[in-house]
Amino acid sequence: MITLIGHSASGKSVCEKELEKRGYHRIISYTTRPMRTGETQDIEYHFISEVDFINKLQSRFFAEKTKYRGWFYGIAAMDCIDNAIAVVEPIGFRSLQKIEYLNIKSFFLKVSERTRLIRMAQRGDEINEIFRRLYSDQGSFACIDEEVDYVVENENRTVAETVDEIISYL
Repeated sequence: MITLIGHSASGKSVCEKELEKRGYHRIISYTTRPMRTGETQDIEYHFISEVDFINKLQSRFFAEKTKYRGWFYGIAAMDCIDNAIAVVEPIGFRSLQKIEYLNIKSFFLKVSERTRLIRMAQRGDEINEIFRRLYSDQGSFACIDEEVDYVVENENRTVAETVDEIISYL
């Protein structure tokens, strides 16, 4: 199983989509947050109610779960297979690492703060949200580069080049 970890705008989602094109199974997380404009059920997320999430949680449906800004997020245990890709936060990665039967290859996508700021602005993120993410990422990603299997530079290169490097380690 491949885990992609990185700060906001580090390129996790575009790398995930490219890996999916190359035959890897993209894990779709479950969430209780409302669907945003342009999102589609069972494409970006499995959008479920908080009651459904808690029921699934109690039945040990999730391999990892977290609560972020008041909403629950989780990855189904049945989706955690060798050929799968999961984009996770450091807390989720650490939870998955504790599952003995998982064969995880972890990748931290490293990008400068300047590049991340530019990418977030280019994709239309609100200025307050950009600075909130830059600030919150500082604490949650501290030392993650020392915990993962591989650190992949994802600056000034194409998605294909980054994904080729990831695949070379598998």
